[in-house]
Amino acid sequence: MTTSERTPAFREDLCNLCGKCLHLCPVLHLPLEVAKIEVKRLIKGEESKYVLNKCNTCLSCNLYCPQEVNPYQLILERWNDRYKKRGAPPLYRFICPTEDPNIWQLLNHFLSNRERRWIYKWMNSTPKSEDTILLLGNYTHLFPFIIGGSKLLENLKPIDKIDQWEGGAYLYQVGYLDIVQNIAERCKRDFDKWGAKNIIHLLDAVQYIFSEVHPKEMGVHYEKNFINFNEWMLEKLNSREIKIENDLNLDVTIHDNCFSKSLGGKYWDPPRKILAKCGCNIIEMKHIKDNSLCCGFGAGASWVKNIAIPFDIISEGTKKFKEAEKTGASALISYCTGCLYLLWATKELLGSKIDIFHIVEVVRMAMGEKLDYPKAHIKRAWDIIAIITYQLFVSIFQKNFYISRITYNKDKSTYQPKKNSLLRIIRFLFNIGIVRKVYAKFFRFLMPLFNTR
Repeated sequence: MTTSERTPAFREDLCNLCGKCLHLCPVLHLPLEVAKIEVKRLIKGEESKYVLNKCNTCLSCNLYCPQEVNPYQLILERWNDRYKKRGAPPLYRFICPTEDPNIWQLLNHFLSNRERRWIYKWMNSTPKSEDTILLLGNYTHLFPFIIGGSKLLENLKPIDKIDQWEGGAYLYQVGYLDIVQNIAERCKRDFDKWGAKNIIHLLDAVQYIFSEVHPKEMGVHYEKNFINFNEWMLEKLNSREIKIENDLNLDVTIHDNCFSKSLGGKYWDPPRKILAKCGCNIIEMKHIKDNSLCCGFGAGASWVKNIAIPFDIISEGTKKFKEAEKTGASALISYCTGCLYLLWATKELLGSKIDIFHIVEVVRMAMGEKLDYPKAHIKRAWDIIAIITYQLFVSIFQKNFYISRITYNKDKSTYQPKKNSLLRIIRFLFNIGIVRKVYAKFFRFLMPLFNTR
């Protein structure tokens, strides 16, 4: 039951309808007069012609607004209105841990025993008040080998509460604001029960959600010290508590995730400083920082048709790969695990040759730790492609839905794997190299047919 009061962040009283937010948008590029009309329609709550069906939720509009009125949050409010009217697309069930099936439930079929041991420990640990908590998050759960077994976890308490929904970060990004408010209240109860004061977040998005969105927009306040993991790593590198053993001498380019644009871009510099300390030579893409392009996830937020969502997402992600490859860098670095799983899926479907690393993996390599790269990532990418393919097929026979429950049942039924025979068959077929190549080529053939972007 909601007890706090939600405060919309859009400042209509300051908006002069200049249209610059949508005119300068790296995705929409609307002519100025059209942009002004779109802003007016959004403020009035009318159906927009472009924004609600094309926006990638990249957050750049907030940085472009000369009046600091938060136009991004206006778009989220209108998506919240749309959700109330028509619900979520059936495919979205796969990112809802309390829906059956979902990606975490289905992934259980493919986890290694080592991954299961890590995840079981992370999901079932109860922190003590003196612990420094590391919230791993829903999407690190998909790639636990990124950080599992690393010395980076020493003196930290890794926690993997999937039904905390990353604090509601990814639901916030698609505009389900009322649900995020409920999640915020649930997270506060968890944190108060744990008693720990220091909470580190592996994602910029989650640190921003807890430190800014929950108190300022959702009316949920914490007496906690929320710490960004990249800032934590940089501090440990500077103090030599994390010791660099190998100078990597690696040419890299950096993917700035959408939430990195929050708070004026305070999240941009730490990853670049970390990579430099690891011996990386950074070659920037055309679109970085304030106008960085989305990994593709945001295209799903502005969905038009359920069946088009995967094709829209990969189509937008393709733009990122073209820019990354054009730099001549040998590796694309992400500091967001949410982006990482889509980037790897896109890499495999496109057949791109550029390497992809999470920044934690770069630090681990510089520390001298061994990674099972790229074998583990390629396997997991096809696990996820199989799950998305399966879920898309299942969703054809489902209707739009509303998220009615944000917390697991006592038996965690929506985390326990079912038989899912069709999924197992799909994944078995993807073990065959020629099947992967044919599927990827078929997917690319379908993209222009189903893509609504």
